[in-house]
Amino acid sequence: MRVTNIMIGNSLIRHINSNLNNLSRTHEQLSTGKTILRPSDNPTDISQLLAIKAQKEINKQYTKNINDGLAYLYTADAALGTLGDIVSQANAMGVQGANGTLAQEDMQALAMQIDKMIDQVVDIANVTVGGKYLFAGKTNDKPPFIRFEGQDVIVYQGDLDRIYREIANLSEHTVDAPGVLDNSSGSMGVFGNVNGAELEGDKAAKVSGGLFDALFALRDALYSGNHEAVDSMLGEMQSQLDNVLQHRVTVGARTRHFEAIKDQMIDQEIRLEQVEENLHSADIARLTIDLSQQQLVYQTALASGATILQVSLLNFLK
Repeated sequence: MRVTNIMIGNSLIRHINSNLNNLSRTHEQLSTGKTILRPSDNPTDISQLLAIKAQKEINKQYTKNINDGLAYLYTADAALGTLGDIVSQANAMGVQGANGTLAQEDMQALAMQIDKMIDQVVDIANVTVGGKYLFAGKTNDKPPFIRFEGQDVIVYQGDLDRIYREIANLSEHTVDAPGVLDNSSGSMGVFGNVNGAELEGDKAAKVSGGLFDALFALRDALYSGNHEAVDSMLGEMQSQLDNVLQHRVTVGARTRHFEAIKDQMIDQEIRLEQVEENLHSADIARLTIDLSQQQLVYQTALASGATILQVSLLNFLK
């Protein structure tokens, strides 16, 4: 086969372009510090990188859910802690009123303090987290608890749904404490229970059988000066305090669970980043040597091409 100048030229150009491509890729890797810049660079490792990136995005959303859930749980714990202090104080006032040593005026003064405490409890029942009512379920367009002026009635206008956050695959957990529960539930909400059927159609229901009723009864017993009636309320106040503490323990346990999962997410994020770094991080020292070699090869190819392809007019006239 006859080797022509065109064949030599085309071969030279092909090899020079190949050298340039290698030189460009090595320079790009050195500039970015990464060995995988596009899927075609390493199809095997790129699938692992894509899986890692996908998992990191999922974990990012779970971490966001955890942080949001912790905001609810921290607020619930603080609210229940304050509520427990109020109930303890009301119970102490009941003990004072039951010992039979206070005058009628003193008993009534205690009753007035209890009445103010009821307003404080209403304020706690309407506490918000980021503009959302903590004890309202999923209804957040109005305060869930209302005390009507001149009436010893507390109504609830939220719903009976709970607030959940997904913190792992198929793992949802409540992040609130139930302000009220349905009378048929067999359990007691933080502030009492309601007839769930009365809440249908965005309506309100009277709160009964819980903390508000106990405080109203204690206030009335103190105001009447009836020591025996006050004494009979002490057991009920202790039951309400136990109920608040029980809900707070549940919130505390859930808080520790969320914090533990959050720590696991942080550890997993560090491990995923390390694996990702190992897959596509560049060996700078090795790439520097490769770049020098490729530059030498490229310059040599140019020099040899200039020597082989003597195609000036003088060469043809010889």
